[in-house]
Formats: sequence, C-alpha cells, structure tokens
Amino acid sequence: VNVKIWKEHYTAVFRANQVLDNIDKVTFSSDTHKNDLVGQVKFLRSFYYFYLTALWDNIPLVLKTSSAADQPAQKTPDEIFTQLETDLTDAIAKLPSTRNTSEYGRPTKGSAYALLAKVYMQHHKYPDAIKCFEWLVDGEGKNYYDLTSNYGDNFSNKTENNKESLYEIQFSLMNRVGFDQTDNYRDPNAQLGTQIEMNQAPAGVGWDNIEARRWLVDYYKREKTVDNKNDIRLFYSVWYDQAGTDFPDRPDTMIYGAKWRNDWGSRVFIKKYSTDANPLYYWNDNNFRSLRYADILLLYAEALNEVNGPTAKAVECVNRVRQRVNLPTLENSTYYNGALITTDKTAFREHVKIERGLELSLECVRWIDLKRWGLDDQATINELKSRDDDFSNFVIGKSSRMPLPQTEVDNNPNLHQNPRY
Repeated sequence: VNVKIWKEHYTAVFRANQVLDNIDKVTFSSDTHKNDLVGQVKFLRSFYYFYLTALWDNIPLVLKTSSAADQPAQKTPDEIFTQLETDLTDAIAKLPSTRNTSEYGRPTKGSAYALLAKVYMQHHKYPDAIKCFEWLVDGEGKNYYDLTSNYGDNFSNKTENNKESLYEIQFSLMNRVGFDQTDNYRDPNAQLGTQIEMNQAPAGVGWDNIEARRWLVDYYKREKTVDNKNDIRLFYSVWYDQAGTDFPDRPDTMIYGAKWRNDWGSRVFIKKYSTDANPLYYWNDNNFRSLRYADILLLYAEALNEVNGPTAKAVECVNRVRQRVNLPTLENSTYYNGALITTDKTAFREHVKIERGLELSLECVRWIDLKRWGLDDQATINELKSRDDDFSNFVIGKSSRMPLPQTEVDNNPNLHQNPRY
C-alpha cells in the first residue's frame, strides 16, 4: 500500500506537470478557458502534494515534467506547503466561482480557497487561513455553500454535489467491465466506481477490511439532542449492535436489506458512504466528498481561537455544526461545560477536537488533524492509546510519518529515508 499510494500520487503529479509545461503550445479560443485549465491543474497538483506531505512529510517536490533519470531533491513540509500556498493562490485567481452541472467535479474558486485554508492550517499560519475562511463563510462563498439540513445527504449517492460540498471526487457505474479493473486502466470504458463500500461493509456482507473503534459510539452517545434523542450522526456513521434500539424511529434501520445484527459484540463497522444496494455490488457510484463545508466551519473556529481565543464567531461556527444535528448550543450543553469552553482558549481548542471527531469521523481527515495538533509528546500518545490500541506501537519521532518507498531511496542519492526507519 505504501508504494501504491506513492506511485499513484506521483503519476498524477507527472500528468499535472505535463499540462503546465505544454499548455502554452496550445491555441485557445479565450484566455479565460486557458486560465481555468491552469487553475484546475494547479489545484489538483496541490491536492496530491497535500496528501503526500500528510503521509510522508519529506518528499521530492517535482514541478516540471520528469524523466526516469531525474533525481529530484527532497523537501521539508514547510517548503512544500509554501509552494502549495503559491500555487493555490494562483488557482484562486484563475478558477470560476461556480460551474454548470456538466462540469461538476472540476474545482472551483471555493475548492481552491478550502484547500489553501487546509494547507495554511497544517502550516500553522492561522491568520492566513482565516482570510480564506472569511471568503468561504462570510464573503462571496456564503452565496454558494452552506450546511445541508440532513447530515446524511453528505454520504448518499442520491444527494451528490450539494451545497455542502466544496470538492468531491465523482464516481459512476456507467461502465461495468468486470470484477477487477487492474488490467483495464487504459481502457476508456473502464469501471468508474469505487470499492469503498465493499471494503468496509460488515462481516458477512462485504470484505470487512477496516472497522471503527468503539470509543466513537460512546462519544456520540455522551450528549443527547434537545429532544432527548441520540446524535443522528451516529446513525449515519457506523453499524453496531445497539443501533436498532438507539434509533427506534428510523424507517431505514436496515443493512443491505436485512435486519440489524445483534451478534457483533463490541465490533463497529463503517456505514458512511454505504448505499441501499441489495445485494451489495462490488462497485459503488457514491461520490467522495473531499472538502466539506462543515469541515471548513470547524477549522474556521479553530483558527479564530488560535489567534484570539474563543470569539463569538468561533463559537457560532461550532454551534452551526451542532445545531444542524439538533444538539444544543455549546452555551446550553447539558454534557459539556459550555461556560468554560466558550471563554477559555485551551478548553475551546480541546473541545473542537471532539467536535471534529464526531462531525468528520471516518472521512479521511483525522490523521491530518492529529498531525496539526502534534504527535510529539507522550501524554498525547497515551490519550490516543486509551481509545485506540493501534497507538500502542507508536514511536515518537518516527511514527508520525510513513517510510519512504525504499526503492526510491536506493535510486535517488538526494532522497534520504525518514528518521528511524
């Protein structure tokens, strides 16, 4: 997996560089069209590098079409983030604010602002991130983005490209070319779906390759809604033994056409991005929401707090996310100490971590959050370990990044293996 992710990301970077290096050779009917393409490619290249940096930290930064003989220099996260900030600022200037339905899937100005804000957050440049959030939440972006009324609409194949989505990867079941497309990736009719659902579906239904930790269920159930019900995000996020009784008023408490199981014990399975398929199909056409407005609101709150403490605006952003799922405002919470959270910088910071865990669970943001908050002290690791046994073998100074593929290190004298590997 380590090598596969590396290879596929750098293949995408290579293609982006090809476009940027050759686009001036093409005649366009308008500069607007050309600039739009440049903006899209710079967004995508930044998107790939953002995740490469999140996983490996110290990586080659290749900005020109490469050849097999190249030996690119290794760059630090600081150097990479600085480059991404430049590229995404240019993308913002070139991308349109909206697109018509035939162009859904292409990044927009809002997509670039959101990704740039996330880069600034990882770079701990909170005032710069706030400027991006201001456009998205308080400026022009408020004309295009908002929370959906139904939390579950963010993970359904029937409600894609909605107002909460700033950027989502488009999937389709237009073509079904067989069980495995490994040898068909050059085929223009290749499968366009994703295997997320099959990989994470519960035992006996799908492959059960990944499961959630039980603490997630416990955390969702700590606080009741204003009408004394369980947090609906729990219903949409995971399958677990007691789900049927925890949500007795839900008409769709079925798992691929079958009744809730009651023999899973403490096991918890991932429900997000599941469909009502029956039987479960190998492929899934559910779009993956890579940049979501709720994520932006919580990051906005986090950035404001880091600069000025829990301002009224920071509290408002958190409350918007909470009230969407019918939880009380922080000030009126019956479980959390809202009076402390809304006045104390440290308390607000720690609470935002909980809010992000509940709102964005299982959406591929947790690792990025943990790295931003710091994985360099034993107290933090002990806290994580208390909820997740996977942190039992975490080594400070080593495990916060993956090892570079050794073949890359062996073939490039300018590339050095990450520390302690």
